[in-house]
Amino acid sequence: MSISLNTLKLHNDRLQELIKKLDDNFGWEPVHPKETIESIMYRAGQASVIDYIKSIEEDEI
Repeated sequence: MSISLNTLKLHNDRLQELIKKLDDNFGWEPVHPKETIESIMYRAGQASVIDYIKSIEEDEI
């Protein structure tokens, strides 16, 4: 079984699009002084997942 270069390019393009959407929706934003620590930690967790996905994608290049 072989994978064509077009298939790999499509996969990479879709992965880039997914990462961008995740970053747009769940990426890190500045902390508001009245924000609870729970909310800050929750958002930090979301951002760390995105960073992890980005690091995996960068390692594959």
